[in-house]
Amino acid sequence: MAKILTIANRVGYGLGDLANTLSFGMTAGFLLVYYTDVLGISAAAAGTLFLVARIWDAINDPMMGTLCDKLFQKNNGTGDKFRPFLLKGSWLLLVSSILVFWAPEGLSDTQKLIWAYVTYIAWGMCYTFINIPYGSLATVMTQDPAERSSLAGARAMGGVIGAVAPNLVVPLFLSIFADAMGQAYLYSIALLGGIALLCHLVAYRFTEEHIKYTPTAQTSSPLSFAETLRTMSKNKPFICVSIASMLILTAMMGQGSISYYYVSQNLDGAVWIISVAAVFQVAAIIILGSVIGKLTTRFGTKKIMVSAFSGVAIASVIAFLLPTSIAGLFVFYAIGTPAFMLTHILVWANVADCIDYNYEISGQRQEGLIYSSYSFMRKMGQAIAGFIAGMGLSVIGYDAALEIQKDSTLLGIKVIMFLMPAVCAAICVLLYKSMWTLDSSSKAGDQETSAEPEVV
Repeated sequence: MAKILTIANRVGYGLGDLANTLSFGMTAGFLLVYYTDVLGISAAAAGTLFLVARIWDAINDPMMGTLCDKLFQKNNGTGDKFRPFLLKGSWLLLVSSILVFWAPEGLSDTQKLIWAYVTYIAWGMCYTFINIPYGSLATVMTQDPAERSSLAGARAMGGVIGAVAPNLVVPLFLSIFADAMGQAYLYSIALLGGIALLCHLVAYRFTEEHIKYTPTAQTSSPLSFAETLRTMSKNKPFICVSIASMLILTAMMGQGSISYYYVSQNLDGAVWIISVAAVFQVAAIIILGSVIGKLTTRFGTKKIMVSAFSGVAIASVIAFLLPTSIAGLFVFYAIGTPAFMLTHILVWANVADCIDYNYEISGQRQEGLIYSSYSFMRKMGQAIAGFIAGMGLSVIGYDAALEIQKDSTLLGIKVIMFLMPAVCAAICVLLYKSMWTLDSSSKAGDQETSAEPEVV
């Protein structure tokens, strides 16, 4: 299959996720403390707000995916399908991000809560407006497996930079405006949002939708929702990737949520190790992201994913069986973290392959709807991770008032830290062994279909 991506295409695509993650990372890392310490909203009220917004996200994602598909059909397949959303959504995301970290003076407690609900949910909708089309964009940039893997690597590198940036910018502004936390958060999001806007514009300029599909009578007649569900239920690789991605996030975010308790309680307060974990993640993303295309070409998706998930499971079990120590945790970081990051990178390319396969079995181009369904599964993983961490601590008897936790509690923390990811990874091994049936010879467009793609 011909190579069509340029370096500019890859850089542009990576900058798109850097932009998205700058906004997402700021809200994920600092919005709760802004609500409680600056706006004066209780932690319980803020937690309820996050839950309500997550439920709306579950509804909002498929709606956005359907909108992308319908607008393209309305235009008779002319022009680009996903890139315009990068341009139109960039301004909306900037404005909504700033409003989340700003509130008018003189609001009552009830008015503050209403303001938080309106601005945060509006931000979530603006984020969806740009993130769903961005994620779907990779499917129409190339059909080559190695090139799709390289796009996934570029996305992962952009994402990790975007996630780290708020952790550098916010503490700087907090030190400058030590007596005015509200200003510190506002200036932080204004700076990060401005950078995100520029990155979105560059991404729009340098990405290209090389794969064009000419609508026919069959593809112009959209499938009903029931028909779409029946088609997706036949797409075993998509089911595989969706469940595996949910488990990846459950494992990664669940472990991330419990890691502070593990190092503070089980390792006598060695919180500095969390920073070391971040270094391992960044290094793994950069190294693997630069070679993932070559690895996919040489070994194939199935072998890589099965090996990586096996590595996560083995490293987790070893870390659990070793005596509780900093050395044991480093064993996991050295083996498990690169394996974790490898699956996290490659899964994005797997989604694009599944969308192509769905086209083969249905004759319909529904990138937006399918990707948004996948996004919903990822958000389910985030929700499950939070549930496991919170309920797990309660079940094992964690008591914040105790200076030293009971031995059974410490063992429970270690179980969540290592055995939970091991179980998730083991299930993923079984999923890819039994359900991943795609390889480089079974891509959409290699078979005769009702609407042939045109490479431009």
